[in-house]
Amino acid sequence: MVLRGIPVVPIENGSVTKNLTGRDIQILHDLYQYQVLTISQIKELHFGTSEKYVYKRLFQLKREGYVRAKPLVSKGKKVGACYLITEKGVRVLEDQGLSKRERRARDNEPESRRLPAVIERNELYTRLQPYGWTFINGRDFKMENGYNRGSLMKGALVRQDGKEYVLYIAEDNMREQTFKKLCIEINLLRDRNVLVLCKGESIYNALYKETLLAKEVNLLPINFGVRVMQWYLSKDVFDQVLREHGEPREEENRFAFGDQVVEDESTSYYVMDFLMGNKKALYFLTKYSYDVYQRTGKKVLFYYWDVQEFEFPFKTYPHVIPVAMDSSILPECRSIVIKFT
Repeated sequence: MVLRGIPVVPIENGSVTKNLTGRDIQILHDLYQYQVLTISQIKELHFGTSEKYVYKRLFQLKREGYVRAKPLVSKGKKVGACYLITEKGVRVLEDQGLSKRERRARDNEPESRRLPAVIERNELYTRLQPYGWTFINGRDFKMENGYNRGSLMKGALVRQDGKEYVLYIAEDNMREQTFKKLCIEINLLRDRNVLVLCKGESIYNALYKETLLAKEVNLLPINFGVRVMQWYLSKDVFDQVLREHGEPREEENRFAFGDQVVEDESTSYYVMDFLMGNKKALYFLTKYSYDVYQRTGKKVLFYYWDVQEFEFPFKTYPHVIPVAMDSSILPECRSIVIKFT
């Protein structure tokens, strides 16, 4: 049996894992990796439409001591439950070679004040995992790359083709001190692609106005951003779009706003991909003036979603051809923002 690419050791009679199925081990592995999951998240990841069975199986895992439940409270009332792995559950993963010995169950539980943020972050995993995205949780990502434990980054998202984005989720009511810290962190990631999912218009506009220095600085509203990522699984997806204009090929342009060109029978175009909201590429495109275009002779195909908000002076850049993508082709999904106190 394989656990999302990880071989699972056969279960021996008499071992601590005797009564567990492969799916049970997958659930324990997710609880270990992502600290806490709600019932609805576990259902979406492991049970599909079988709502009755998810409650029954979680009750059995809880009764046997592999997981424990914690209530979710809104305005003083219980509105649901989330699940965490126990030490017995961690030992199961140890038997299977799926855990880190230095991290015990007690180390895995997030502080109460961080619980809403962790559950919201895991909604991203729940929504994107079926589409082939991989999520690296913040704790492991920071440790493996030597980042400060107090960093605001939530971890990393990895596309099907291996392209990695350092992930931030920006609150709309972010304090000025936190906003400055966020900008400083992004500016230190000059060799990284950064994705900031914004939880409101104010924070989106504030970040849009900042000069940010990561390799890529992608800004998207959080709910729309999830839909974009469910569509944009790999470079191949965008290549299919480009083939409507000609044959795409990779070619870094010295103006730094893209790494592809499209060629038809008589013309070659630079490609500007704004579908993930890369504001840094948008800035570099402004340097490709009409005078520069006259020297190179290459126009630019500028791809963006018809609902994206951004500013670009197309009238003074007649060599930049806007190509509005129909956002109705994106998958529909419910709001990712979870509200409880």
